[in-house]
Amino acid sequence: MNQYAFLFRKGPKELSEEQQKQRAEEVSAWARRQIDEGRKLGPHMLGNENHRISPADGAPQSAGEWPVIAIVFLEARDLAEAAAIAKTHPGLRYGVSVEVRPWAPPTPPR
Repeated sequence: MNQYAFLFRKGPKELSEEQQKQRAEEVSAWARRQIDEGRKLGPHMLGNENHRISPADGAPQSAGEWPVIAIVFLEARDLAEAAAIAKTHPGLRYGVSVEVRPWAPPTPPR
């Protein structure tokens, strides 16, 4: 199995309290299904407070990029399987986008 990260980005859609509650219930059910299917999940919610640090060279940051609001680490056979799993995430119906990326721990120095 390979390691993947789902990076969840909030879009412009504002949710009502009821929609937020419904989304939370659907995401919880989705996570339980993934665990029941034998996948290891490592979910992490990010706080609203943040401070962006610009590159030292002054390169412009993308102003249109929506913030990352959550990260889920999971195992899948390959990127195609990880992407297929991401496509089932209920957050997509609530205006959240998901970026799927492979990850690995840093290589120790020699």
